[in-house]
Amino acid sequence: MVIKASQVTAMATLAMIVLGGCDSPARVKPWRHAPDPTVEAARVPRSQTLTEMSAEAETRAEVRAARSHTLRVHVDADPGRLNPLVSPTTWGRRITLGTVFEPLLRYVPPDRPGEAGRFAPRLARAWRVAPNGLEILVEIEPNVTFHDGRRLTTSDVQFTLDAVRDPRRGIDHVRHMLDDIEAVELVTDVEVRLRLRRPSGWVLRALAEIPILPMHVYDGSLLAGGAIVGSGPWRLASNKNGTVHLTRHEKYWGGPPAIADLEFVYQPDAAVVLKDAKRGDYDIVPALIPAHYPDQANAPGISASFDKLELRPLRMRYFAFNSKRAPLDDVRIRHAVALLVNRREVAKSMSQLARPVLWPIWPGGFVAAPEASVPDFDPKKAGALLDDAGWSDTDKPPDGYRDRPDPKGKRPNPRLTLVLVGLERPAKTPAEAKSDVAGGAPHTAREMFVEAAKRVGIVIEVRTGSEAWLAKRLEDGNYDIVELAWNGMVDADIGTRLFGKNSRRAGSPRIDRALDAMAAAWDPAERTKLAPELAAAFEETWPFAGIVVDAPQGLVHKRVKGVRTWDGWIDFTQLSFAN
Repeated sequence: MVIKASQVTAMATLAMIVLGGCDSPARVKPWRHAPDPTVEAARVPRSQTLTEMSAEAETRAEVRAARSHTLRVHVDADPGRLNPLVSPTTWGRRITLGTVFEPLLRYVPPDRPGEAGRFAPRLARAWRVAPNGLEILVEIEPNVTFHDGRRLTTSDVQFTLDAVRDPRRGIDHVRHMLDDIEAVELVTDVEVRLRLRRPSGWVLRALAEIPILPMHVYDGSLLAGGAIVGSGPWRLASNKNGTVHLTRHEKYWGGPPAIADLEFVYQPDAAVVLKDAKRGDYDIVPALIPAHYPDQANAPGISASFDKLELRPLRMRYFAFNSKRAPLDDVRIRHAVALLVNRREVAKSMSQLARPVLWPIWPGGFVAAPEASVPDFDPKKAGALLDDAGWSDTDKPPDGYRDRPDPKGKRPNPRLTLVLVGLERPAKTPAEAKSDVAGGAPHTAREMFVEAAKRVGIVIEVRTGSEAWLAKRLEDGNYDIVELAWNGMVDADIGTRLFGKNSRRAGSPRIDRALDAMAAAWDPAERTKLAPELAAAFEETWPFAGIVVDAPQGLVHKRVKGVRTWDGWIDFTQLSFAN
């Protein structure tokens, strides 16, 4: 390209103008710059989905950063308030009892399966029962302090036990355990005496279940404005966004626990829980839902990192009989009805997350002893018992219903009709919903029982309502059979539950003698020896009929060591992480 002289002159002139600008006066107005993109982005409204994803990522990053010293436990129901005495939920007690709050005694699991548990020291370093069985002298540890630094004294013990015994406090779930205490007396600041109305081994059992509260915090109100102050190896760090965080109490009188932090995470969506478990966000998943068991539990992504966990919580479903009105005042009818419960089929319908049971007696059960055999579903034998009791189909031609002739022959023969009451049916489990789709066969214990009774000629009239409605029916005795669920603890005073106020169960002198002997036994091992006699007494009277006991299947991470399940839960003080 050829450049002309005029072009060169113009370009030189332009260069002089540009260079001359360098010596121009300073600008009065600031230079304009492009906006900072990070600042602008913060000002612009963001997508809610993106915001939630960002928050979730930050939360997961925090979780991962703390995993080396934090045990994370899935919680499948809202734990509610964390006070272990005032109307606690199952999860409220699981989270705080033995971790934040401590009882006087520990009830430790047996050394070998099938044996009884035993008592061991906790806040009480020693205890002594008087020879006549009417006094228990308890000596507490002298150097225990609560999380706020105040020292534990026997005044705290007296305050707690008297609060439980006071009906006005409303601590109904454990008050009956202290019915045999006449007075709680201070001896010294480390010794307290319990005076009893009669010898009762259940009082010692209660001392292993009732947490001791600091009087200076809870005297005005057991709720204490939401304060959670105990003496245990962990203290409450926070309770927010569905996560209860307990952190190690470094000044714990018994020495700090091996695991520094515990987090109990409420997540109602089981699919989310399984996903989070696969990516390492949980150490313990107490119970899988039927839809995830057993397939998901055995999937490679789970089985590589988790072992199976079976908590065996004490929750028994059963039918109780009103023996105070006909026709269930006849033991043959009660026995026949018990044989119409297809326990194994009920357990199968629950994806084997329950197991058949007859009496509340099994290793680690309400009565901790070897389990009595569970009878087969036997309509033929039930029919023979009904025949023997005088109930048969006398109509001509037979109509398929059992009746009993009127002695005077003036009225139509009455059919054998029983009224079954229970709570309104809860939402169906995935297994039940699947059964509905598959073809409509009875799948709940109630429906299976009604169908089996119909086949042998018994009419079952089912009536359901609210908890208040059911309580009123039981109080009035306006029922023949009631469907109940029993939540409790290992080695319990079952007499109060089964034969207490308004029970209308069939008792007997033999049952009474067995229960009295168990109450008088101070050692759990002695109660275990008495269990076969109690089971034999039940088989004479058939006061109730067990259906199934819950048997949830869960997961525990392989890095968690020292896991032993007892009384439906885990002792966190015995846990540690693998190196």
